[in-house]
Amino acid sequence: MSINKTLKGRATTPAAGFTMIELLIIILIIGIFSAIVAPSWLMFINNQRLKASLDRAYSAMELAHSNAKRDKISWQASFKEVGENVQIAVHPADIAPAQVPANQWKNLESQIQIDRDETTVLQVNESNEQKVNGTIRRVMFNHRGCPVSRSDHDCTLTSIRAKGTLTLYHPNLRNSQRCIIISTLLGHKRTSNRQRTAKDGRYCY
Repeated sequence: MSINKTLKGRATTPAAGFTMIELLIIILIIGIFSAIVAPSWLMFINNQRLKASLDRAYSAMELAHSNAKRDKISWQASFKEVGENVQIAVHPADIAPAQVPANQWKNLESQIQIDRDETTVLQVNESNEQKVNGTIRRVMFNHRGCPVSRSDHDCTLTSIRAKGTLTLYHPNLRNSQRCIIISTLLGHKRTSNRQRTAKDGRYCY
């Protein structure tokens, strides 16, 4: 008698788990939540990539600046675009970018690009010669740490172009430009973001 009651009780117990409709509702809720959160998360990630790249470019300039004063020769930070990446190398100015070993070129974060309209630091070719259509951007410091356009220039020959600005951006972030500005004759640097109004035709200043 007790066995029959037990079997009868088990037979009337509802099955555990979710029905198909309940599963569809859960999937729908997850999909809506993902559609709302994903763009914000992606924007956050891209902003972090841009910030990390700017910090890395700033550190490269700082290293070139300190090496120049330490070694009493001109050093430079070179920047070039390779596909969707920007690469950086720090090296003595008497070594052309073409002669820098491949393993010394370091990538910035993925998809970060140089804003050519906002960047004013010198353009050079692989031989380190100044060219309007040069594929490399160069920031050079002489033996005293002054920004110069040629390795044999003294601090008195520092020009606006030798100081200049390097501006980076992420193509998926609107108005995302961030820049490093070499602001003084002694090679001091500061960072900034895109401003609402232009100054001398540029927004990052």
